[in-house]
Amino acid sequence: MVEPSLAIGLFATPIIVFDLPDMADVNAQITAQLLAEERTVPSWQRANVGGWHSVPDLSRRPEPCFRTLMRAVVDAVGNNVAALAAEAGIEELPAYRYGVTAWAMVIRNGHYVITHDHGDVHWSVAYYVDAGDDMPAPSGRIAFLDPRRSGRTIPDVTLFPSTFDITPRTGALVIFPGWLQHYVHPYRGQRPRICVSCNLTMDVVPERGTG
Repeated sequence: MVEPSLAIGLFATPIIVFDLPDMADVNAQITAQLLAEERTVPSWQRANVGGWHSVPDLSRRPEPCFRTLMRAVVDAVGNNVAALAAEAGIEELPAYRYGVTAWAMVIRNGHYVITHDHGDVHWSVAYYVDAGDDMPAPSGRIAFLDPRRSGRTIPDVTLFPSTFDITPRTGALVIFPGWLQHYVHPYRGQRPRICVSCNLTMDVVPERGTG
């Protein structure tokens, strides 16, 4: 067999999962806060079908538990960008200012999220404050869709799966490009699942004296 002179995989889509350490107390505080709000604050309606969707103001809240989580999110995204830049041969990055919008969802048995994206932001994040009950797949899995939507599939062979599922676990932080379409399978657990989602934009910090 003739060996190829070039074989590369182009246009990879980065999906990164971090397990945030030492978050048990923060998770407990966020859980108590959000479950109390679920009982008294009307849900927003976005891509969620059922469940409770908070006001998207978590990044501006003063409570230490939310401040700690937002710092962890920005640090993780920054580390991810630096790692991707290094892989691309970029030795030095400018200083960035992160804009963060964050909200929470409390998902109960039968609730799910329809396909959507966040195409006007650079990065999106899902953090599992409490993943709820570990049920058989695909209960509550977050699913990502292949962005090459117009590609024709080869009969009887799946070289490029059309979706990719990630199983949530408490303390896991999932980072992905904002333009990547995703959805959440119906959750079948009895304990509530609590997730904080964030959208992040990146702007270069002007050099001193230039703006």
